[in-house]
Amino acid sequence: MANKKRDLTTLEGEMEQHGVSRREFCLSGMAALALANCPVIMAHANAASEQRLIPASFDGLEIAGDLAKRAGQNYDRLESDIYQPPLVFENPFGSSKTWPGDWEGRTVLGLTLLARSTHREARYLDDILRLYPGKMNSQGYFGPLLDPKAVDEQQLAGHGWVLRGLCEYYEWKHDERVLEMINNVVRNLALPTRGQHSIYPIDPAIRFVKGGVAGEIVAHLGNWKLSSDNGCDFIFLDGVTHAYQVRGGADLKALIDEMIARFLEVDVIAIKAQTHATLTAIRALLRQYENSGDPRLLEAVEKRYKLYRSQAMTETYANFNWFERPEWSECCAIIDSFMIGVQLWRHTGDPAYLEDAHLIYFNGMGRGQRNNGGYGVDTYAGAHDPYLEVNTYEAPFCCTMRGGEGNARAIEYAYFSRPGELVLPFFHDSKASLQIGDGAVTLRQTTGYPYQGTVKLEIISSSLKQPVRMHFVAPSWTKSHRLRLNGKDVPVRTNKGFVEVRSPLRAGDTMALDFDLVTGARDTFNPYSIRGYHAFHSGPLVLGYEGPTEIALPRDSELIPDEPGSFRAKATGTRLARINDLNVLKVSEKDPFRRQVLFREA
Repeated sequence: MANKKRDLTTLEGEMEQHGVSRREFCLSGMAALALANCPVIMAHANAASEQRLIPASFDGLEIAGDLAKRAGQNYDRLESDIYQPPLVFENPFGSSKTWPGDWEGRTVLGLTLLARSTHREARYLDDILRLYPGKMNSQGYFGPLLDPKAVDEQQLAGHGWVLRGLCEYYEWKHDERVLEMINNVVRNLALPTRGQHSIYPIDPAIRFVKGGVAGEIVAHLGNWKLSSDNGCDFIFLDGVTHAYQVRGGADLKALIDEMIARFLEVDVIAIKAQTHATLTAIRALLRQYENSGDPRLLEAVEKRYKLYRSQAMTETYANFNWFERPEWSECCAIIDSFMIGVQLWRHTGDPAYLEDAHLIYFNGMGRGQRNNGGYGVDTYAGAHDPYLEVNTYEAPFCCTMRGGEGNARAIEYAYFSRPGELVLPFFHDSKASLQIGDGAVTLRQTTGYPYQGTVKLEIISSSLKQPVRMHFVAPSWTKSHRLRLNGKDVPVRTNKGFVEVRSPLRAGDTMALDFDLVTGARDTFNPYSIRGYHAFHSGPLVLGYEGPTEIALPRDSELIPDEPGSFRAKATGTRLARINDLNVLKVSEKDPFRRQVLFREA
């Protein structure tokens, strides 16, 4: 037995051979083979995990309420005919040829995460994956063989989603056949592009500014075939970093370093980069930050996200499809921005990022979902007029599949914990079994948020030996927080966007938090928005007016509650209602359901 043990020096040598740091080794799949025999590395891994907030395990979550409805609608859509085999490989929109792997990868990713988060078996997922190898080329990826003189960034971007879907599935099922597919894509498509990304064209003078919703190849410059979705090469980075998380490898790390370096050289405004590509790359940097612990990556993410937030986020917390081109918004980028907001809050503790995530989830994402469960494209309210309306009923070739990850992450983000602490960054009807240090608790949550300021926790069972510090999110649009434990008032404090209390959690306990939601006018924030207008919110919800002509509504108008998510102006009787209800209304491009969301003074 002694001969089988490896000392720290030997392990560090193996880590160097694989091109990973000690921290990366601890977080990678390789660590499982060595940690038990390496107390020093185990101590480092434990210390890191104790500091970081950990999202709830899908296995311990049962979501209910509006989020469960939306996830179920999206799941139903992703099991409709166009996402079933064999049509999933021959989609009716033609993007299988122009974006090889994109449709297939996004579908597998969405289905995998919805299956995990909702605990509903995916009827077609395993069949799709069984068919994958037969639909790939001789080197194990989709589309034509790589031409080093004509690297197609749309093919690479599509395989970003292929890798993401395969990696999520492998992390769930540990299927060695899926790992082999991951390795084939890495070995035969990703690694041969080393050296190409450092010369990816980023000069604004030679980038083309045109293209539609679906994206198309518009130029062949140097070794690159370039897309109208400017910067979509960096969508590939998301899949590559996920593959590195699964399999490691010094050669793959070198490719990642090259791609990140080039991405950080891009002036995304000057080249009018696609915001979806930019935000997906930002998520890749966040994953690599988690893999490596390099603080420079987190700093870069904050800088790039703040640029997006200030220049390309709309008044309804959606996106410009391209920087400096306020033409329409689409849910792929909206979902990216939601995930980034939560992850930045998790790693920095800055409540502004979490507030962004609430606003994006309830407005940008909520508005984007249609009544068939898919996700579509809206106009940008504010660039030219005060109206928000449907531009394209559904984008089934991208946004609908991204809805799978958006809904699954919303479920996952319902609870975070670390030893001695439980954090509720969102409020959702749910049942959760959570590990908190050495103990566990099972609880049920019911809430009226975002329509009412009510949250109730019922402790079903608990093995916790010590009191837990509870953190209830308290965004700036909430006030007058009141907490009761078993019917008795409990003093609380507010800190970094949360109401905090330290309390035992015993079976049979109930904890009730009540607060008031602030309703009123807010200033516009995007520099491209028409001047002299304001928006109305109730809590996190953007409110809109449905009427044939534009109306004026003073910013000091008093809004009286009418029904959940609906208000009337006291002075005029004007009705304002939430904008995120298209998943329950019959909407089409012929009836774009126009709502005025910006208002001027009378």
